[in-house]
Amino acid sequence: MDYIITFSDVMAAILTLGIGAMGFFLKHWFDGVEQHSRETQEKIEQGNETIQERIDKNNEKVNERIDKLEEKTDKDIEHIKQEINDIKGDFATTFVLREDFFRSMNGVEDRIKSIDQKIDRLLLNTENNK
Repeated sequence: MDYIITFSDVMAAILTLGIGAMGFFLKHWFDGVEQHSRETQEKIEQGNETIQERIDKNNEKVNERIDKLEEKTDKDIEHIKQEINDIKGDFATTFVLREDFFRSMNGVEDRIKSIDQKIDRLLLNTENNK
């Protein structure tokens, strides 16, 4: 029995080869897409690492600035505290309390009254002696 190649056999072979070729090209295309996706992911990761390094460097610089400002602020605060303590120390000798002022002024008024009385007596004595 001889086998005869028919049109349907040829078409079946062509279709099989075509589907196989399409499968090969689709697999090759998907592999390319997957490779491109991996490369893109690696580039993104490298970019993220670079950005993270920049952020870390920036954080270090900002922290240094903050530390310097804190030191300066602490020195300024200590200086202000010292000035306030100096003012407190000078307060008793430089400024007069209200009560002390009134007490002192009452003493001055009393002395002036006593001088006034003495002057009046002197004037009366001089008028009487004339």
